[in-house]
Formats: sequence, structure tokens, C-alpha cells
Amino acid sequence: MVDPSKYVAMDCEMVGLGFGGQESGLARCSIVDYSGKVIYDKFIKPDGTITDYRTDVSGIRPLDMDTALPYHIAREEILKILEGKIIVGHDPRSDFHVLRTDIAGYAIRDTSSCKLLITKAKLKTDRRASLKILCQKLLGKRIQDSYRGHSSVEDATAAMELFKLVDDMWELHLTEGLRVEIVNRFEKHNRY
Repeated sequence: MVDPSKYVAMDCEMVGLGFGGQESGLARCSIVDYSGKVIYDKFIKPDGTITDYRTDVSGIRPLDMDTALPYHIAREEILKILEGKIIVGHDPRSDFHVLRTDIAGYAIRDTSSCKLLITKAKLKTDRRASLKILCQKLLGKRIQDSYRGHSSVEDATAAMELFKLVDDMWELHLTEGLRVEIVNRFEKHNRY
């Protein structure tokens, strides 16, 4: 059985920086605990010049930057919350990229590629599943439908709700997989 105190779900919204808005900059980060309670939700002023707010997707508007926290302060706060936690997210690679942090240093539960969720939703894909579709199929709820763009709180909460549908089984699979890997290494080592 999982220990709820070990888990948080995170989602970030990005804006475009530099020429043509090609580079992504962190503009909002939301983190919820296992119960879905918001423990962090702040607008963040990214390093660099914002050239595309990507409002249709990000939900970020120019006025959100008026009181936004400077990037270096927000990054420090976020990484402190994530320290020692298992992070639930929906394809969180880009979130860690804008945090300038190596995702490999964290225990991640990526709901976009979780075979348990994809199978449970009866999706015919070997690739990543969209958060919107998983929520419709498994939670019976519509998300990301606002004309204002995405909400990182809504997305982080949805990822945690999806994780909780399969959390015990997911952790068991990870534990069993680790045991098999250790046994295989031990047997391989003892052959020589």
C-alpha cells in the first residue's frame, strides 16, 4: 500500500521566449498532494523576454506576469517541495526541462505512458495517452475545455486522480520489476 505523504503531482505551463517564441520558459507551476490539495501554485516570471504567451494552451496572460515570482526564487521553492518525493505527472519531461533539472534524479510516475491506465481505458495505443482522453474514459470528467487555456492545477490534480486508480498495482509492478532485475544481476554475476 502506498504512503500518501511520499507523493506529489506537478504540472507546469510555459510561455515562448526569444525569436518567434521558440524557447519555452516556465510561467506557472502547480503542485498538489496525494489528496489533491494545492500545496504550490504560482505564476513565474521566466528568465528572458516573453514573445509568445501561448494563452490558448498555457492560459497565461500578460497581466499574470505583473505579480509573478522571479524564476530563480520559484525554481528553488519548487525543487525544495519535490525533494525526496515521488512525482506524479503527465509526460513531465518538459516540466523538468524548464526547471533546468535532470528528471533522472527523481522518482517519476508518468501517467501518459502507464500501461495500467492505457489498458484500463481500453485505448489501442503503444504510445503516450492524452490526459484529456484518460480523464474522460477513466474519471468521467472533462478537462482542458476552458477557452482560457489549460490550468496547471487542473492538470496536476487530474494526473494524481489517475495515479490513484492504479497506485498500489503500479508500485507493486515497480517493486517486482526491481526484484527480478536484482535476481538477474546476481545470477549473472555468480555465473562467472
